[in-house]
Amino acid sequence: MQINKIELKNISHYARGSEETPCYNATVYVNGKKAIEVGNDGHGGMDRQDAWHEKGFDLKEINDWCIKTFGQKSFTYQSDGKEEVCTYDFDLEQFCHDELYKWLDLKDLKKDMNKKYLFVEDKKLYGYPRKNKDQDVSFKTFFYEKHPSAKCLNFMSFDDALTLYKESA
Repeated sequence: MQINKIELKNISHYARGSEETPCYNATVYVNGKKAIEVGNDGHGGMDRQDAWHEKGFDLKEINDWCIKTFGQKSFTYQSDGKEEVCTYDFDLEQFCHDELYKWLDLKDLKKDMNKKYLFVEDKKLYGYPRKNKDQDVSFKTFFYEKHPSAKCLNFMSFDDALTLYKESA
């Protein structure tokens, strides 16, 4: 099977069930078709991955495609006073978790931007209460007079706001 694109959709996250790993369920789509049901109970351990074999989807093939496409990632940590680097394959499970966290960030930002005018000043995230969208024009004038060097997330593209939100939250 030629894989061109994978996506994580139909995400359900259960924050109360997330202990050591995220508690969630979702569906992986390959080339626009439903291919794998994934999930985790949130108690630690690996995700469940159930491929739709009867429709021609092979879990190993999709996992190998992820590793080939996304490569290896690494992170640094401290151990016995020394800095250590851990390298790992960015496999299907890593893809799913990465997409889950992106989805959670999007959801949080949308909710926060509906309730507040969020802005970044000196690399810190702040907010003013937002009662309704009708006050946007008057608030914009007030905001730029009071905070000339700050960046208001509500007045920029959503993608730029999300990037700034993740950097400063």
